[in-house]
Amino acid sequence: MRNPWAVIEKPDKDFNVMLVSAEHPLKLFWGVDTQLRYLFAYDAPFAGLPQKKNLPNLAGIEICVVQQGGRGKLLLVLQDKANWELFHTLCSDLVRATEKVADEHAASIIIVRRLQRWQELLGKVRSSLLSSEQIKGLIGELLFLKNPLAEVFGYDEAVTAWRGPEGAPQDFSVKDSAVEVKCQSGGTRPVVRISSADQLSPQLPNGYLVVYTLADQSGEDSGTVDLNSIVGEIRNNLTVAAAISRERFEDLLYMAGYIAREEYSDKKYSVVSVRCYRLGEGFPRIVSSKLIPGVESVTYDVRLDRCADYQSKPGWWTVL
Repeated sequence: MRNPWAVIEKPDKDFNVMLVSAEHPLKLFWGVDTQLRYLFAYDAPFAGLPQKKNLPNLAGIEICVVQQGGRGKLLLVLQDKANWELFHTLCSDLVRATEKVADEHAASIIIVRRLQRWQELLGKVRSSLLSSEQIKGLIGELLFLKNPLAEVFGYDEAVTAWRGPEGAPQDFSVKDSAVEVKCQSGGTRPVVRISSADQLSPQLPNGYLVVYTLADQSGEDSGTVDLNSIVGEIRNNLTVAAAISRERFEDLLYMAGYIAREEYSDKKYSVVSVRCYRLGEGFPRIVSSKLIPGVESVTYDVRLDRCADYQSKPGWWTVL
């Protein structure tokens, strides 16, 4: 990940800034102050900037509005540069959220709303790196969101269907089907870990288990995927989607514990196979409705080599 603040010289007074993008409709800047603290600035007519009382409190980030004649700046100042990747993610979210907004008053409303959402999210999001298993699990969900869901229904519906990061029993709710997505590593035993009795006990009429088999890869071989690249690809595709879908996607990423880190580009995988199993009668699983009262926190493994008879895709899955 490129650090945009690293190329900005220390100012003699106030701060030095660099335009985020000449193509963006708003005047947004990266900047550093005399203490070499990283900052993000939105320059607009002062009357259109939010009032201080409407701005949220974000741990480790100072937010203020300064007036300069008839114009002013909304400033976000990072207190500890060690957290620059998280700060970059937050600022990039503000850039994306306003990239189609030309009206400066509307832009201020969007920025305040996103900052308020960040205040909520930062209380929930893990700041540490995701584990290898968590990385692969999130890649699997994003692969499924991109194809088949977005290919069949479009990104607005695909993002709406993604429920896993919100704590739903299954990762996706699609029409009358609940879909749980799992990943396994190529070359390992053909099993997937089920973390609760509810996970394979859908409340919708139909239930499916989708399993991606991923193989570790090195270098820049074509056809490989890493967490940062698939997030970037989906973000790019979402530029034509509704604003509410773009915001929901970002929220779900943060709920899943994802904040862009350079390390996520180092773990590359190729998709060896993808299989879909219908959770019908006889499928090897623990059903929550049949648990003996008093039994809870069930975790178990499903052997995929015993599930071949249940391979089946929902009727809407027309793309692989």
